[in-house]
Amino acid sequence: MKKTSIAFVALLFVAATATAQLTLRPYAGINSSNLTEDVEDVVDWKSKVGYQLGADLQIGNKFYVQPGVQMEFVKNTVEFQFINPESDNFSRTHLRVPLMIGYAFGEIDGNFAARIFTGPNASILLSAKVEDDDIKDQLKDAVFGWNVGFGADLSILFIDLGYQFGLSEVFEDLDIDPENASKSNGFYANIGLRIRI
Repeated sequence: MKKTSIAFVALLFVAATATAQLTLRPYAGINSSNLTEDVEDVVDWKSKVGYQLGADLQIGNKFYVQPGVQMEFVKNTVEFQFINPESDNFSRTHLRVPLMIGYAFGEIDGNFAARIFTGPNASILLSAKVEDDDIKDQLKDAVFGWNVGFGADLSILFIDLGYQFGLSEVFEDLDIDPENASKSNGFYANIGLRIRI
């Protein structure tokens, strides 16, 4: 009975996917990320503009699911508050895997639609540097975030604007109160092509 039920659910999923509108969406964009907590009297984080390249698959019409993958290049300035303050560039590269769900006001297979979306993402750390010093071993291998945003489909183009709330600590093994842990929040904007499959 269990095997029959699993096979039936799988068949329904395949049928729904086969009849759903599918849109491949390659894109490029910019981001501005910041860490939530400064270390008082020691370090201040400042945001800088980074960028991302990626693609996702939009499955559905009014309601849709949108899995994706992207390379994300995040930049900050870290200011050390000592007797002679100085600032360095802090850069990170992530493989980011978002899974959005959304609703379109209009038909996403038409020439115009406005959309809202939300969902989680995992960001797998590929590299981290302060100036030329590798500090990857001081950061978590993966962090998680939650996204909210809105977008517009304009013929074969789309624009998405979103905000990511950091859900997990960025740094590894810091002996501090979890409420004061540094999490990565940030705005992002993407523009790309809509390729109907």
